[in-house]
Amino acid sequence: TGSFDPNDKQGMPFGVKSEHFIPLDQPIEYMIRFQNTGTDTAFTVIVRDTLDPELNINSIRPLGSSHPYTFNLSGQGVAQFVFTNIMLPDSNINEVASHGFVKFTISPKASLAEGTNIENKAAIYFDFNEPVITNTTWHTLGIRYLLESNVLFDPEIGLEVFPNPTTDAVNFTLKSPVPLYGLLEILDVNGK
Repeated sequence: TGSFDPNDKQGMPFGVKSEHFIPLDQPIEYMIRFQNTGTDTAFTVIVRDTLDPELNINSIRPLGSSHPYTFNLSGQGVAQFVFTNIMLPDSNINEVASHGFVKFTISPKASLAEGTNIENKAAIYFDFNEPVITNTTWHTLGIRYLLESNVLFDPEIGLEVFPNPTTDAVNFTLKSPVPLYGLLEILDVNGK
């Protein structure tokens, strides 16, 4: 396997199709993960997120985190999470303890048009080092994905889902006269 950047940003729901469609009024939950891959303990970590202008800054709600932090909004929609005295060990000394995260939720502005794109990324500062820039997440507002289907049903294959309804766990059984190979993806209506 190849290397990966342990500092990233995720937006949930992921969205549907390659455009990451979500409903127009769907709040987005962001999680920003960070890891100290340096050579010494990090004393302060700052996560600075310049929010997309299509997001309603008044709807932001901080959620959980791996460590205590202070939160503030500044400038034109800049959300800042400051982990003071975090004492985050470097990954060479303690890989498990070298990770951290912060989550928040925010909604798109009201009355945005279908097809509006929302992009977001964050900057992570470890002490006095240059920022680490996360990947860019994106969502497209709209419900056009509900108007089409690309599902092809094979009458030779049976699918059983039980128990139905369920609130916790569900079982899937595929029945086929021949071996089946492929990928089964299960998404809820929000693309999770």
